[in-house]
Amino acid sequence: FDLDPCSPIVPPWRTATTMLNINDDGLSRKWDGLVWCNPPYGKEAELWLKKCSEHKRCIALIFARTETKSFFEHIWSKAKAVFFIKGRLCFYHVDGTKGGTAGAPSVLIAWDEETKEMLRDCKHALIKSLEKWKS
Repeated sequence: FDLDPCSPIVPPWRTATTMLNINDDGLSRKWDGLVWCNPPYGKEAELWLKKCSEHKRCIALIFARTETKSFFEHIWSKAKAVFFIKGRLCFYHVDGTKGGTAGAPSVLIAWDEETKEMLRDCKHALIKSLEKWKS
């Protein structure tokens, strides 16, 4: 990925060439290239999904809350691919230690043909690599 606009202040590993954290305000910045977006969860997530849907060349990891207003406005009506992840992901603390499981199922979203093909072509590799994050 070229950009991660939602990186932790002290990331345990690299997710993109350019990594922005809360102090950099990745939401208001111009996005270039292929974006990885794991937005902050909560009310603010809709703003990030809107930006993802406008930028298009983006893959986002979010909760699979398929009934929500933001899912209908920014995913169902605009995304090219939705990849549901079986089971619950585990998250990691900034020091690299394993945290608890996610509070809901997760999904990867792609908004253009290129990222759709990336998800399709990497499906088996994604499943294998995500196994270590599942509970």
